[in-house]
Amino acid sequence: MRRFLILLVLLTCTFSAQALESLRVGSQLLVVGDSAARVKALLGNPSGRAKSATSGKSSSSHKTSSKASSHRKGKQASSAKTDKGEKWQYLRDGHITTVTIVDGKVAHIEDVRR
Repeated sequence: MRRFLILLVLLTCTFSAQALESLRVGSQLLVVGDSAARVKALLGNPSGRAKSATSGKSSSSHKTSSKASSHRKGKQASSAKTDKGEKWQYLRDGHITTVTIVDGKVAHIEDVRR
């Protein structure tokens, strides 16, 4: 029984993570990595657009160790795909869908009920 519960939790986590990387639009699926042209084909022109504002510089002015500095750079690199680019917002069927476009490709999809 315990193994079954662990398997169930793992499967639930797997499906939840995948849902964050895709969006069903009618019978089509929009996924991270799709082109901006595909976003427009599926969702049309966005209700709003906003450029993400990041400076790429640390707000800390004091010295840090090289280990901490490399850790910070790694963090910046991992979040760069959602920090820079353009956010396209769509209002659809009681949802606010935000698609982040970086270098002409979908980097992040967020769908929230209003």
